[in-house]
Amino acid sequence: MRYTELTKAPCNQMLEVMTVSSDAGWEKRFESMGIRKGRHIRKIASQPFGGPVVIEVNGSKISLGRNIAAKIEVEVLASPSA
Repeated sequence: MRYTELTKAPCNQMLEVMTVSSDAGWEKRFESMGIRKGRHIRKIASQPFGGPVVIEVNGSKISLGRNIAAKIEVEVLASPSA
């Protein structure tokens, strides 16, 4: 099954991290930020014109460059409450 890149995932929804890139040591960097397979995160914002993607992990907000966020694949878990 193919998952969605974090950069293309919808904002303000719960996401589950399905895969993270293992090239060039990124897996350890993501691990240090709390981003790992199976972790639930929320994409807060995606800034326009190639700007960063902002996510929430364990109550902390993290801003990731688009090229870095593209290394994370997620699955949408739930829509926001109305």
